[in-house]
Amino acid sequence: MDTSRLRFNIIYTPETVRYLTPFVTTLLKWSDCRYRLISNGCSETEVNLLRQVTELDERLELLVMPEARMIPHGEMLDFLYAREESEYFCFMDSDIVATAAFLEEFRADLEVSACFSSCLPLWHDEGDTTIPSWFRHMHGIHAYTEKGEIIACDYFVVYDKQKLGAAMQKSGVNMQVVGWQDLSEHAQEVLQRMEQKKADYDTGKVLTMLMLDNGDTVRYRQSDALKHIGGFTEVGAKKGALLYSRGTIDNIAAATPGNFLIHCADTWYAWRTGARGNSWGENRILASRVRRRTATARYFYLLLVGLMDDKPIPAVPRLGDRRAEQQIRIVSDEIRELMTEVRLQPGPWQDS
Repeated sequence: MDTSRLRFNIIYTPETVRYLTPFVTTLLKWSDCRYRLISNGCSETEVNLLRQVTELDERLELLVMPEARMIPHGEMLDFLYAREESEYFCFMDSDIVATAAFLEEFRADLEVSACFSSCLPLWHDEGDTTIPSWFRHMHGIHAYTEKGEIIACDYFVVYDKQKLGAAMQKSGVNMQVVGWQDLSEHAQEVLQRMEQKKADYDTGKVLTMLMLDNGDTVRYRQSDALKHIGGFTEVGAKKGALLYSRGTIDNIAAATPGNFLIHCADTWYAWRTGARGNSWGENRILASRVRRRTATARYFYLLLVGLMDDKPIPAVPRLGDRRAEQQIRIVSDEIRELMTEVRLQPGPWQDS
């Protein structure tokens, strides 16, 4: 595959542009593809910064959505798909940083895939990637079924546009989050056959399974050359963001050595605040996942603000997962190096 033909859509939302656009320089450095930077409800100041960033390289372009509101993610992807003129439809989260050449690792999969995905977030553990049969909800982090079928994650995705379109046309499904009751009979029949009847499905999940049913190849591969914070735009980038705490039990757990109380806290909050209709087991897993995701996203937001705006630097959060905490430390050092380089050189971030 000629990867220079790929163009990734990267969507920016309010309060993120100053802190995440330096990541684009790493994507340019370690790949030969193109990137479309999209303003989704951003301020005039942020749009101006995006415009200056796109002037850094001919492989960058800017798209400013005409609406003042921040358009929901799935709706935005439907809009971008409809206007895509190339044979590939690609998108990636804005909180992904490249640290080495990554496309070579993906090339063999890209050659054969109708849908290729990558970039699970730093805070994930291996148990997050496979959806248990008893889960009511299918999330973006789920990359596999229990039978080993690849259903892709939705953070860094390359679609064969023609094959994606065929699945859309046959089923009436689009890129938005969808509930079981909203699916066509054809889509329901396919999912029941795959033993994946759920209450609802995250972005693109139903389409991925429909593509599998059509005989298309779906691949997923993680790469150490791409680091994804995960959740930054939703829960991290908030003015005055604090390190995550759900209440007193979390605070006690954070002040106590070891991980036992951290995991006990997940059990407590799952029991107190878990969604009705879910099993206790699903609510327990979701409580852990929300904690790890939010704590990581808010930590990196405060880290980036600290590095860019000379504010205090936060401590690495305790997640109760040694591997994830080590990954966060490594990526923190890589981001420190990147931001030091950004601040020492003339460019749009200084001008802003």
